[in-house]
Amino acid sequence: MQGRSEVNLTFPLRLAWQHSMMEKPKGKPEMLVSSAVVRDGKVYAGCKDGKFRCLKLESGEKLWEAEGKGAFDGAAAFAGELVVAGCQDGFVYAWNASTGAAAWKYETEAEIHAAANVWTDPDTKEQKVLIGSYDYKVYCLEAKTGKLEWAAETGYYINGGAAVGAGRVVFGGCDSVLHVHEVRTGKEERQIEVGSYIGNNVAIADGVVYVSHYGNRVGAYSLEDGAKIWEYGEREFEFYAAPAVWEKTVFCGGRDKRFHAIDRTTGEKKWEFRCRDRIDSSAVICAGKVVLFGCDDGYLYALDVQDGREVWQYEIGAPVKTSPAVAGDYVIVGADDGNLYAFQATAAQPPAEKNAPAKAP
Repeated sequence: MQGRSEVNLTFPLRLAWQHSMMEKPKGKPEMLVSSAVVRDGKVYAGCKDGKFRCLKLESGEKLWEAEGKGAFDGAAAFAGELVVAGCQDGFVYAWNASTGAAAWKYETEAEIHAAANVWTDPDTKEQKVLIGSYDYKVYCLEAKTGKLEWAAETGYYINGGAAVGAGRVVFGGCDSVLHVHEVRTGKEERQIEVGSYIGNNVAIADGVVYVSHYGNRVGAYSLEDGAKIWEYGEREFEFYAAPAVWEKTVFCGGRDKRFHAIDRTTGEKKWEFRCRDRIDSSAVICAGKVVLFGCDDGYLYALDVQDGREVWQYEIGAPVKTSPAVAGDYVIVGADDGNLYAFQATAAQPPAEKNAPAKAP
């Protein structure tokens, strides 16, 4: 969960297609579409209407659809031939990624907002699904069957996905604590107090845990002993978006309407980019050259990682809170108008009229 992609995108991007996941309902303006995931030429995303869909990457054509009894908020994850996602009805669902056939489901004791993550045991090669619930627990499930391996209890709701690094799983939640457990057994190693709600996943890189939180700060903590290395934040606005990490820099959007580049060693500001509204979209760094993120101002942005210079922007016209999914020369984002948007590098296709609408499948 470092927010990295190896894809070297060429700009500008053109709108290739858009797919209507649902009509925007009154009174539900936020996060209508979950962050998408992509594999083998297929896009997978859930929505507030309880539908989970698989679409063709090249066209946006619907291949299959599954349904839960609540909203799908968190991003899905892949485990072998399965795609796995949590639902607000309290279940974790697993489907065959090719056909949509139900494989298993596991019931927690409360709604699920968190993204799923999958860890592969390096010794047995068995895969485990890690996911948090509003019952205050993070679950580790056997990926093939959905059987419970272990569950770790926290002090409050869990919204973010569980990150894995150096044999540990690290997650935060509304109890304002980073929980560090052995990923194989679920045994607790330590708790790290950060002082405020953690609304998204953390990132782990080189023995350091990076976390953004509602205490208006981004922090770096040692994975080994929990010691605080640095804390960044100049304004009294929350951070909801998860941090992304690349070489010497941590990137994170804030509710101060700014996108921040932070020195990984010192925690000092390298640069910032001003947007028109708050940023809840977790960024993706592409080939170490550009960083992509959405904003509540209705734009999708691409910035140069070195100096924050704007490389490209596109006006979608509705808040973009999801994290971009990057696959080949495609970028997929969901917006709060209920649509999933796919952009493609112009070098791959004939250029289209700027901001011209694509026909929704």
